[in-house]
Amino acid sequence: MEEKTEKAIRLEKEALMQIKEITAENAHLVSNLHANLGGLYRMNGQAALAKEHMEKGLLLLEQYQLLPSNDSLPQINNYAALLTEMQEPDRAMSVLRKLVRIIKDYNSDHCLDYAQVQESMGNICLITADVSRAKTHFKKAMKIYEDVWADEPELIEQKYKEIQELYPQIGIALAKGILTSQNKQV
Repeated sequence: MEEKTEKAIRLEKEALMQIKEITAENAHLVSNLHANLGGLYRMNGQAALAKEHMEKGLLLLEQYQLLPSNDSLPQINNYAALLTEMQEPDRAMSVLRKLVRIIKDYNSDHCLDYAQVQESMGNICLITADVSRAKTHFKKAMKIYEDVWADEPELIEQKYKEIQELYPQIGIALAKGILTSQNKQV
C-alpha cells in the first residue's frame, strides 16, 4: 500500500510541476491536485505535509472564488478531519461552520451537502465528547436525509445505523485515550 501511495504522491507532484502559472482557468485543477496530494500525505501518516497541501488547495478555492463549487465540500471535510486528527477540533469546527454558511448561501440549508457537513460536525463533537452537540448536528442531518430520501427508506435506515454505530466506536476510542494518558502519568 505504501509503495502505491508513494507513487501516487510522485505523480501528483509531477502534475503540479507541469503547471507554470496559476490562473483563473486552472485554479480549480491546481486546487484539486493539492487536495489530492494532501489526502495522500494524510494516508501516509505525514500530517504536516497533508495540512500544508490541503491549505494550499483551499486557499486557491478562496482566492479564485471557487468555495461554492462542489469540489470544496470534500476538500473542506477532509481538511476538517485532518485538523481533528491533529488535535485541532475547534479549528475543524470553525472551518465546517464556514462551509455550512457557504452551502446555505449558495444552495440551501436543506440539501444533502448541508446534511453531510452537519454529520461531519456531529462526528467531531462525538470525538471531543460533546455528545449533546453531536446529537443536535446528527438530528439536523437526519431531518434532511429523511426529507430528501423520503422515497428511499432503506437509505434512511442505513444512515441511522451508520450514525448509531459511531457512538460505541467513539466511546471505545475515548476510553483508550483516557487509559493511555493515565498510564503515562503513573
